Amino acid sequence: MTLPSAVLIGFQEQGNLGIGYVASTLTQRGFAVRILDFRERRKSILETIRAAEPALVGFSLIFQYYVPQFRDLASYLRQNGVGCHFCAGGHYPSLRYEHVLRDVPELDSVVRFEGEITLAELMQCLVEGRDWHEVAGIAYREGDRYVATQPRPLIADLDEISFPARPQESTLTVLGKKASPILGSRGCNRDCSFCSIRQFYSQVPGKKVRVRNPVKVVEEMRALHEENGVSIFLFQDDDFPVWGAFGRRWTAQFIESLRTEGLYGRVVWKISCRSDEVEPELFARMRDAGLYVVYLGIESGNEAGLRTLNKRLTVEHSLRAVTILRDLDLAFTYGFMLFDPSSTFESVRENVAFLKR
Repeated sequence: MTLPSAVLIGFQEQGNLGIGYVASTLTQRGFAVRILDFRERRKSILETIRAAEPALVGFSLIFQYYVPQFRDLASYLRQNGVGCHFCAGGHYPSLRYEHVLRDVPELDSVVRFEGEITLAELMQCLVEGRDWHEVAGIAYREGDRYVATQPRPLIADLDEISFPARPQESTLTVLGKKASPILGSRGCNRDCSFCSIRQFYSQVPGKKVRVRNPVKVVEEMRALHEENGVSIFLFQDDDFPVWGAFGRRWTAQFIESLRTEGLYGRVVWKISCRSDEVEPELFARMRDAGLYVVYLGIESGNEAGLRTLNKRLTVEHSLRAVTILRDLDLAFTYGFMLFDPSSTFESVRENVAFLKR
């Protein structure tokens, strides 16, 4: 018997964990799933969809910049006879569903916020021929109106979700070594004025930051290492759990699990965190366990800019973090905005001087 299927389309340059988690949830529910790279030739995408005869095609749309390209693809598929349900998900559709439904009229719905359970329920309705308009966590058109159903709470226990699906063709290679994205947590407690992450997680019920069991994280790393030869792990956490006493305990357990699973000294990993979370002793232990690059959200080199961006950091926090990482011989990279709404000629000069320093 042929399983009911879904086709999920998104950028796969470094893997797409959002699509991967949705795909694994659908698979667990008994559906067949194909994951396609948005950058594939349109004809190839069309042929795959025709062969799969899916009940649903889902588009992973993270940034509004790509709306015209996704609209063109959706229009091309419709013009060539693809009549199944089209939906979109991601940060931008979740927060601006009215705009997406207006600008991409080929869409039937938007799956808002965390989409694993929502898309599975939507898929079940479509396969069984039931009305899908009451599924929690979606939005759709009703005449000239845009309707959002009851928001679905955030997933309380991230360890209940299956490990994400990872198409082999999306595997990233760095200097001959295989790399893979991975998550240790979801969400961020900060409220930086330029960032959509807090908005994404704060508009629905549930705990805004959830952390996976570090033992489970390392189990996933071991499976990827043994089955796919992955030795570089790119943590995509909005804020890797190194904050406070909890973060130190979590990281200690994570490092111990690397030892237990035989990965200590055999894999390397990259994280993202805030400048005020960098501590010499903790990061030295992480370096010895494989940490090799730290991405810092520095954003500004002057106090006025940091206040405008609501970073709740000082310039000295960033300088101290960089000094610690250099002393530990850890590579680092960072986010930075030379200009912000408070910019003056003097603040731009301060930013340039900060970058030189």
